[in-house]
Amino acid sequence: MLQSKFYKASIFNPVLPRKTIIKKYFLIFAALLFTSPLLAKSITNQELLKACKDTATGPQNFCYGFIIASSNAAQFYRNIVDVEDEYIDICFPEKISNKEIVNDYIKWIEKNSSLLEGAALIGVSSSLSTKYSCPQNKQKKQKNTE
Repeated sequence: MLQSKFYKASIFNPVLPRKTIIKKYFLIFAALLFTSPLLAKSITNQELLKACKDTATGPQNFCYGFIIASSNAAQFYRNIVDVEDEYIDICFPEKISNKEIVNDYIKWIEKNSSLLEGAALIGVSSSLSTKYSCPQNKQKKQKNTE
């Protein structure tokens, strides 16, 4: 195969060494990977409430998935990391349904409408710690406020 003097190597051209091609793809991938979180936006309580009140299957699935995943993450953190109960103040009763947890969040956010523009993860955590505060922490909080 004859090459002209105007022939240019590219990443698709086998003339370039394999390492050079891999480095270029890696740099492109790394740039996309590290810049994508900068463009991310957190879901607000208002958006989550809208999804929870929607009767369509998709928004309902999102609502339940978000709230239940948040509550599971809080329980996991409390049981595995926060064994001294210093940070996460959520103790669910043994028999509680997902529907109850979601309904409790909806009631809480409707009462606290000033927090609608806040991050939904914080709203869910706050609603859960308000409703399902651990008994020993309730007593400590009452003593501190008196």
